[in-house]
Amino acid sequence: MSASHAPALDAIAFQLAASLEKYDQDVLRLVDTWLDMELYRDVSAQVEVIRGLCGGLPSTTVYWIELLIAHTELIHALWRKETVGADRELGPAHGRHTRCVATLRAAALRYLMRNDKTVKILGPQK
Repeated sequence: MSASHAPALDAIAFQLAASLEKYDQDVLRLVDTWLDMELYRDVSAQVEVIRGLCGGLPSTTVYWIELLIAHTELIHALWRKETVGADRELGPAHGRHTRCVATLRAAALRYLMRNDKTVKILGPQK
């Protein structure tokens, strides 16, 4: 990575961490209010945003794939709970999903903190 690309990659990493925070909160709401189709569409759109951001940070690819799998398993568990009452799948799927979100968020934050660099979000400090 050249020095000229560093600010753009920092911005991507920051946006990724922020997007994951919102996504995580919305997924919690989705689990609590399953079959809220508007929220389901919003969460699905957020998955696409996260995918795009991860595409800009190749170091997150593995974590992104793990999250995508966990997301799919969680949605499947929610549908199964609704349609056949398979409650026992939901807890483990939700736990794995939460861990995957945290891992990807940590990877984005590690990227921001690479080389012991302090990220100045609010501008220069006096």
